[in-house]
Amino acid sequence: MNEIPIKSKITGESLFKISMMKTVIKPTRPHRHADYHEFIFLDEGSGFHDIDDRSFEVTPPAFFYIRPGQTHCWNFSALPKGYVLLFREDLLLKEDIDTLFGLPAHIHLGGQVRLFRLLSDLREEYENGAPGHAVYGAYLHLLITKIKELAGTENNVLTFSDGLFQQYKRLVNDHFLDSRQLNFYVTQLNTTSGTLNDVCKRSSGKTASAVINERVLLEAKMLLSATVKPIKDIAAVLRFSDAPHFVKFFRTYTNLTPGKYREMALAKK
Repeated sequence: MNEIPIKSKITGESLFKISMMKTVIKPTRPHRHADYHEFIFLDEGSGFHDIDDRSFEVTPPAFFYIRPGQTHCWNFSALPKGYVLLFREDLLLKEDIDTLFGLPAHIHLGGQVRLFRLLSDLREEYENGAPGHAVYGAYLHLLITKIKELAGTENNVLTFSDGLFQQYKRLVNDHFLDSRQLNFYVTQLNTTSGTLNDVCKRSSGKTASAVINERVLLEAKMLLSATVKPIKDIAAVLRFSDAPHFVKFFRTYTNLTPGKYREMALAKK
């Protein structure tokens, strides 16, 4: 059996992209996006959108959310129109990351005209010269908050795998500073390390331990780019035994020292 291909529509260094939905009817083949989240807001079109093992009818105005590692494909019967947002968790507040993994895969938007005006403004900002990560983060915070509010009236059924992964992501987001030991999370979730690893690989393409390390790395990047704390102080905040261990960890996942990453991040502001 052929493996499901992984497609990337955002470059390795980019954190955000917004574009218009391609106005084509041709069906897409099932594929995954490995390391970023995708929001789709459609105000025209019809057909079906398959995400993992669920099929959603496209009845605009509608919102779709595709998590990293999920498989999806489109089969339109009428030309779609709308916005596609791609983003990484580096842009989000801690509370937004918490909220993100509780969002449903599909919401009917009803008469949310103002939401599409907001998306139009965001695309204009993006097209006119990349205003900066803080601005994109603010827009995403507003969108995630609004989607959460709209989702409150939805009846969303999660598969066991999807539900457990969401619980795990929330736990990691709450406790990654206190514990990087997988056993802690396995106990909290009343599961086994084998089951949790299988669920994480199915939902994100990563091991359960990699999910923890990625959250630590995300916090490290935020502290390096948004504060002037010395490296040794950041190592302490992240509960590393000393600065050299933090530097080794950071370099393993980025091929950069924390100092070099900070230098590059500040140059982009």
